Formats: sequence, C-alpha cells, structure tokens
Amino acid sequence: MTDARKRHWVFRAHVQDRAGALTSIASAFSNEGISIDTVVGHGIEEQAGVDGSVVMTFWCNEAEKDVMVRKVRRLSKVTRLEEHLYASQNLRKSAIVTTIRRLAPRDVAGDQTFLTCELVNTDADAFTYFLAGSPSELDPVLKKLETEGVVTDIVFSVIGL
Repeated sequence: MTDARKRHWVFRAHVQDRAGALTSIASAFSNEGISIDTVVGHGIEEQAGVDGSVVMTFWCNEAEKDVMVRKVRRLSKVTRLEEHLYASQNLRKSAIVTTIRRLAPRDVAGDQTFLTCELVNTDADAFTYFLAGSPSELDPVLKKLETEGVVTDIVFSVIGL
C-alpha cells in the first residue's frame, strides 16, 4: 500500500551551466502536475567542481516524489540530485524579513537551537533582518512574527548542506 500523504520535499539538483537547466526541471514538475513552492539557483561552484545548483521545495506523496527523482535524474543537464524531507536537519532556511519594530532575542529564539539574526538595515519605520536556521526551527518563528503583525515583507530560501 502506498503512502498517499502529501509531504514537503526539497531537491537539490547539481546542473551543468547551460541555458535551459532550470526550464527543463520546471517542465518535468509541470508535466506531472506538481507545483514548485520555492526555487533558488546559483552558478558555478569551481571549488566544489559543480557548474551550478538548483534547490526547490514542493509538496507531493512518496510515489510522486519517486517519479520526480527518476525524471529529474534523467535530464541531460542534471549531473546529480539530492532529495530531502523538508524537516531534515541537513537543510538550512534563510530569510530576509522586514519588520515594523526592532526584534528582541525572545522574538527569534528557536526551541532547540539559536537562530542567526542579523540587523541588515534600518529605515525610519522599518527594520530589515537576515534570519537563518533549520526550517523546523525558523518556520515557527516566522509564523509567530507574521501572526503578531510584525512582518511587512519576507523573502526566503531553503538550501541543502
């Protein structure tokens, strides 16, 4: 019996630095009817011997994820694929957050770990912070700040270690 529960997944695809790498990955997801939640890409990692990486998050069940693993690995521009459950401790999430007030240490304390919190910019009525940590620690902090009406803007990404 297959597990039909939708779970949050993260793929990190190491890709050749050629036009269309991201498009071919996005097309594979689209053809299977799976929506990509977030995507982050970066170019050449010369020291690591990798042309580039594309990290994406998405929701699907285990069987659908296995189909996507096979499809993405077969793409000519993909040289390697790593798959993680979103809750994996091998992942880190970073966020640029604009708030209406200065954050205090209690605002950004995780349950089990300290989160990175760096004030990046201050304007007359806004404070911009860089926050980082494991998704399981950072997500509740971001949710709490949003629920309290402290956040005016947020941009985030997930990376695999």
